[in-house]
This record gives sequence, C-alpha cells and structure tokens, in this order.
Amino acid sequence: MRARIRRLAGLTATLLMLLMAGGGWAVTANAPASTHQTGTLQGAAFRIDIPAHWNHKLVVFYHGTADGPVVFSPKEKLSPMFDPVLARGYAVIQSGYSEGGWAIESGARDTERLRRLFVSRHGTPVQTLLMGMSMGGALIAHALETQPDVYAGALSLCGALQPSDALLNQGFALRAAFDYYFPGVLGPLVPVPDGFRPDDRTTAKIQAALDSNTRAMRSLLRWYGAADAKNLAAIIADVTSDARGLQHLLHANPLGNADLIYVGSGDDDALNDGVHRYRADPHAAAWLSRWYTPDGKLLHPLLELHDTRDPLVPASGVFEYALIVRRAGHAGNFVQQYVNREGHCVFTPRQIGTAFRELTDWVDSGKRPRAGRLP
Repeated sequence: MRARIRRLAGLTATLLMLLMAGGGWAVTANAPASTHQTGTLQGAAFRIDIPAHWNHKLVVFYHGTADGPVVFSPKEKLSPMFDPVLARGYAVIQSGYSEGGWAIESGARDTERLRRLFVSRHGTPVQTLLMGMSMGGALIAHALETQPDVYAGALSLCGALQPSDALLNQGFALRAAFDYYFPGVLGPLVPVPDGFRPDDRTTAKIQAALDSNTRAMRSLLRWYGAADAKNLAAIIADVTSDARGLQHLLHANPLGNADLIYVGSGDDDALNDGVHRYRADPHAAAWLSRWYTPDGKLLHPLLELHDTRDPLVPASGVFEYALIVRRAGHAGNFVQQYVNREGHCVFTPRQIGTAFRELTDWVDSGKRPRAGRLP
C-alpha cells in the first residue's frame, strides 16, 4: 500500500512507485523528446509528463499511501510503469498529495487542482482517463463516481476498491489478534504510540515473536487468509502504522473489533474469549466511511487488475466493490482481471501496458475485456 511495503521479504520485487520532486522542465528518457514538469501546488508536489507525439489525451494517476507527502525530483526518471502509456501518446499527471497516510480526502482535492492546472496550461484534453495504484484505486472510484463528466474510464492496479473502513478494520483486527497471542510485544494499539515505525527493526521483532509460537502464527494466518509465514510480520507492522496515521489525523480512533466474531483461525473460541475489544470513535469512523465508501454509480468503464496473492490489499476484497456496482445497476461497467503472482502491486510494465490497452479498447470501441486472467 505504500513504498515501505518493499520490505516484505521476497514479496514485492518491483513495487512500481513514482516518487519524484522539485520544479522546472526537463527531458525524460522514457519517450523520445518528451518533457516533464515538476512543481508544487498549494502544498502538494506534482509531476506532469507530456510525450512529443501527444495525442491530446490525458491520464490522471493516483498513487498509494506513503508515510508523508510524496515529492518529485526533476532529475529522477519516471517509473517504467508509465512507459506504455507515454508510448501511446498519452500525457500523465500525478500529485504527491499534501498529506501522507490514508490521504483520500486530500488526494482527491490535490489531484483535482492539478488537473485544472493542466487544463489551464494545455487546454481541455479530448479524453481523460484515470489510473490508480493501491489506495489510488479508492481515489479513482471516487473520481469516476463524482465526476463522470470529466473521466471516460479508469484502470485500477491492486486497488483498494472495497469500502475503506472494511479494509482497514480487517488489518486492525489482525493486529488485535496478534496482541492476544503475543501480549506486550508492540505496546498499545489505541492509541498507537507516535514513535511507532514499521521499519526493519519492528518487523524483525514481530517475526521473532511469531517464530516463538508457530501454532499462534498459523492461527493468525488462517484467520487473515491473505498472507504467509514470510510476509505476515511486515503486514502486522504496516497495519499498525495505518492505525497510528489515522488516529493522528483524526485525533481519535476510527477502527474497532468490538462487534467482530473471529472465525476460521482454528482457535476461534479462545481467540474470541481472549482478544481485547476496541470500539471505534463514532465521529472518526464516520470520516473513514466518507473517505471512502463507493456508491457503485459507475457510468464509465473501470478495469481492475490484481495480484492473486496480494497480502496487503487482498484480491478477494474487490468482489465487494463488484457487488456494490451490481446493486447500483452498473455491473456492465466493471471488469476484474488478475495475474498469478504473490505480492502487492508487482506488475511488469508490459502487464500494465496490456491492461491499459484493454481499457482503451473498451472506452474507445466498446470492446469489453473478459473477466479473469490478464491476456
């Protein structure tokens, strides 16, 4: 979900993130004679890339979570994940957001400001598409639902498309279960101490605890259902950091497990009787629900591509979004595809290019992609 997830041992060999900062024009190495501009807009860094053979179409990109605002270096090359997009003549813009963490509200605001800046400088594109990774999936769903007059379609990559509170409460409940089996290892969960860092040292501490009681580790793995023995520690560190970020942002705890019955751990009776129960602050929980619960009013195509064994944003959660869209009567505008791979956002540029072409064929020609494995 964030750049730090690269620490997941063997999990994300190539998390394709695009983190660059600064100001001015330069030449990229990704497309012949293309130009890019970096700068800051009302506290949010941004990057704009325009290929020499610009087709006057635009891709608005939303990145995933980061510990703080992303910055863009004018001398740093653009991530190769965008090569297939630029090669086909599309311009790409991306905001670094003015906040880190679960930055749905600020990410939506900052990116819309950037889009308007682009239009003021380069004119209204003949077509505007969305592309988002991880948390960026929630942001493109929000943009498609609230601005159907602006966006013609979207590509979600390992997107957090299910309601945000469902995804983040799942991680919170995992951490609470870890505390039941391994009390005192990580300190309090509500509130998470400000000094908590999901770094290598913290991950090693969690891993040592898990290794000391493999029976408890297997119970956690069975209940969570999307991790394995080599990446569970990093997931627990990451979801704890998510909780800390939200508690700091909202000055209250928006997450809880008070009404959850743990099922499937192989140790359910003991776990349910012994786990500490937390109840979310209602005002903080309402904010998290607002940012973001999809309404399913999907008027344009959305193609979603996921790793089948994603331990951080489990692929199975996307089906909840599919049901929301179906209930709203727009199932014809959503397709889920996958690649058989372990990790969070470990797509190759070629796979991203294939998915992007599938989306543009759908938007431009009405050729809806097949659900299932990416061709």
